[in-house]
Amino acid sequence: MKPPDLSIVIVNWNTCELLRACLASLPAATGELDDEVFVVDNGSRDGSVAMVRERFPQVRLIAAGANLGFARANNLALERTTGRAVLLLNPDTVCPPGSLAQLLAAADAHPDHGGCGPLLVGADGEPTTSYGNFPALRFPWLRPIAGLPLGRRWRQWSCFTHVPRRGEPDRTVAYVVGACLLITRAALERVGSLDERFFLYFEETDWCLRARRAGLPVRLVTGVEVVHLEGRAAELASRFSLIQFHASHRQFMAKHRGLHAVLHLRLALLWAKGLQAVWHALHCWSPRRRRLARRYAFEAGLQLRADLQPEPPDWRPTGPGIVPG
Repeated sequence: MKPPDLSIVIVNWNTCELLRACLASLPAATGELDDEVFVVDNGSRDGSVAMVRERFPQVRLIAAGANLGFARANNLALERTTGRAVLLLNPDTVCPPGSLAQLLAAADAHPDHGGCGPLLVGADGEPTTSYGNFPALRFPWLRPIAGLPLGRRWRQWSCFTHVPRRGEPDRTVAYVVGACLLITRAALERVGSLDERFFLYFEETDWCLRARRAGLPVRLVTGVEVVHLEGRAAELASRFSLIQFHASHRQFMAKHRGLHAVLHLRLALLWAKGLQAVWHALHCWSPRRRRLARRYAFEAGLQLRADLQPEPPDWRPTGPGIVPG
């Protein structure tokens, strides 16, 4: 029996309405592709499981029963996929008609690559973070001056994440954002699944680095667009998300650069986040500036803690369509 063209894997945690919109967009996005869709639910309490069973009975639902984290939950489905390519897709995405068929065609046209990702756009239709460089110690040190008008090449070298412009050529990049990451079957078999030590964040960056080292880099496909309601899922636990981001950043640096790099990273982030906190505090004429000052001060403080142990918060519904900030 011929395998499906595409296996789509979505990990969900209490994002019922976002997940509904994402799943509803898939038939038109895949077009005539033969596909299979997996949803791994990480112990949601917002009716996500019942919604999938009722509205999308064709979806293969895996109820994990607890919050396993992004990498481990994806791996639960990856071992069950049979498609000749696998798409890791966030529930806070909406895929326009034909987009996933075009993305798979782009991957098929470059068999020397391990996968690809689209140009991500926000709810306003404007491009948002879609790819980036592999983490390096220079980025925190340069962050306070990265926005200087010194040209696009300077920004490409001095920044970790990047927002592409429409019309840019498709090209090989270090990593593409895991909100929509297509992986070929050959790459999955050679590189392996996601590293489950990354509970959330940096798991796609780690996979893309492993793929590059295996001779299978990834591509940015700017001619294909997918809507990413960036950060909407993470809004459920913003404080936890910040701590987890820094914990995963350290995990990545320790794995690929050594423990000494973690100490250097903490020092650099203490400098960068502290400077940002002071800057926004001195220009705190708006509520947004004050929020940013508090956030950056909190992140600077995290660098003084040698051991970050994020604890996923309990989720409690606060009303229809409302998520805690």
